[in-house]
Amino acid sequence: MICFRRAIIAAAIPCIDRTAAFAPFLSLPGGASSFHRSLDQLRPHKMSTTDTDEGNSYIDKLALIMINSENKQLVARSYGKKVYYTPGGKREAEESDVQALLRECKEELDVDLLSATKTPGNIEPYGTFQAQAYGKPDGTMVRMTCFRVVPREAEIELESLVQPSEEVEELAWIDSTFDMEKLTVTGIMIVEDLKEKGLID
Repeated sequence: MICFRRAIIAAAIPCIDRTAAFAPFLSLPGGASSFHRSLDQLRPHKMSTTDTDEGNSYIDKLALIMINSENKQLVARSYGKKVYYTPGGKREAEESDVQALLRECKEELDVDLLSATKTPGNIEPYGTFQAQAYGKPDGTMVRMTCFRVVPREAEIELESLVQPSEEVEELAWIDSTFDMEKLTVTGIMIVEDLKEKGLID
């Protein structure tokens, strides 16, 4: 691990034993593979940070899953925080999912996902993950809708272009051997799903 601030690091730390509380589950029947593309992701949404359902409150977020040429996933860490998260964030008023994701990645990774690469790229849905929100009261859930840049050639080009913005202290490329105590619950779920699909080592 590179020991200076706002650095991109590659990490491979032995995995800890995890309890059943960290077992992955997806919010869609059949898991992430059953996640279908929808025109809803291209339409503007009313700004909403939380919804409620069956006594729980939900934080609705969007995230970018990026995998580099060494089959490692990109994660970020904010200033003063100990855990890494999947880059992304919440929609603003009247933004579509794609518009919000592009804005958040520009703010956090200092890159325009669709215009920075020589290979023409597109945003494609990956899956939705749901779990207890990190640092929030019990019962506050995060519902994270994830996307990837396609084709693979465009995604690999972005590997050398992403860098931590002013609001991000550190970026890291991780695989399934990363210390899971340094990830959010949704982060663990994503890593395990990517490993199961053979997308990361």
